[in-house]
Amino acid sequence: MVVTLALAVSAALPGFAVCAMPIQTASADEAVYLFDVSTGEAVLDQNADQQRSIASLTKMMTALLFLESGKDMNEKVTVPASLKSELDTIRSKGGSSISLSVGESIRRIDLLYALLVCSANDAASVIACDVAGSMSAFVARMNARAAELGCTGTQFSCPHGLYDEGNYSTAHDLARIAAACAGHLTYLKVADTVEYVIPATNLHAKRTIRTTNKMLVPTYSYYRTDIHGMKTGFTSKARRCYVTFSQREGAAYGLVILGSDLENIYKEANEIFDWAYTEYPAQAKAG
Repeated sequence: MVVTLALAVSAALPGFAVCAMPIQTASADEAVYLFDVSTGEAVLDQNADQQRSIASLTKMMTALLFLESGKDMNEKVTVPASLKSELDTIRSKGGSSISLSVGESIRRIDLLYALLVCSANDAASVIACDVAGSMSAFVARMNARAAELGCTGTQFSCPHGLYDEGNYSTAHDLARIAAACAGHLTYLKVADTVEYVIPATNLHAKRTIRTTNKMLVPTYSYYRTDIHGMKTGFTSKARRCYVTFSQREGAAYGLVILGSDLENIYKEANEIFDWAYTEYPAQAKAG
């Protein structure tokens, strides 16, 4: 799957006819982008180039830079004193966290699990400082990497997406970033994890974290065995956001949904994938 997903980093091939939306989304202003992983071709496009807040989908880029840094994921890092104000702000805003504290030493791989499984904002901030020395330097790298991937509607202002101001992207750009992430086996393994135990640290007992991606959970009504978790996101401004991949029967699709709600976002993803596996291959062959 890693090899085929990496092919989708490029834009949709020119001249390909995008299909009409097969479902009615909860609101007409939702952004939806579905693409064929093996070709990079767009299959569905609804408002996919509109800039909007993306909440924790921001963490895909944070994870990508973390993995591309070449740092030893099994080594420990210590939460720096420079992050005290940032950690306090995350808590005051009620953002998802694993309650990291200044002076706490934790393995990088555990930070990655916290970032992608339970969407911990404090883990993102620690990763940023570990990779680039400061939050601002890391954000500069995020924007540079987005430009390298061909993203034209994206700007990052933080490593986690908890702050909406100046932090935005498009469904099309997020597909590019997600495909780059999918080129890393570690990303796919971590993002597919339903439950993970972070070992005890010098300042904290062991933590059990659980996925925010409900379609990975066997007891959930829209659980699918073909889903590969990439990232979920939510703020009141961004609303519910979701990026995921699906692979079965020799086909693979990537999907981005922005601006939905909790009642509908997984239902929409489920219906779009069902349609893609039944209708789109037949249309593609007929064309």
